[in-house]
Amino acid sequence: MPAHWFTRDRLTLLIAAGLLGVEALGTAAFAIFEISQIRFDRIVVGGGTVVLLIGYAILLGATARGVFLGRRWSRGPAVATQLLQLPVAWSFRGGTTDWIFYLLAGVSLVALVCLVVPASTRHFLEPDPSSQENPPAS
Repeated sequence: MPAHWFTRDRLTLLIAAGLLGVEALGTAAFAIFEISQIRFDRIVVGGGTVVLLIGYAILLGATARGVFLGRRWSRGPAVATQLLQLPVAWSFRGGTTDWIFYLLAGVSLVALVCLVVPASTRHFLEPDPSSQENPPAS
């Protein structure tokens, strides 16, 4: 990594990547919990849920890595997953699950803000060194 890799401007990307990583780990942990809840009479539904949760955890993990490295492609999936998580959080509002609502909504909103602030936008707009090709020799 270059010497100028960690700057104060990059802090928002690091926070967003960290929160996405925490979400990925939480989703993977929930998938493991769901494995223990599969009933024999509903094995297809339970197995499908586990597969979807593991796929989502992998997507979040890859997106977190992309945001951490400042890759352009990662901003869209990162913002999309945070926007999708807000209605999921809203579904936990009320009753004994209020804490889940506050936790999910808070993490999503902080990550979303960190992804769209001008400092982050500058990093996503910089040329991506991994995608630059060598110009053809003339």
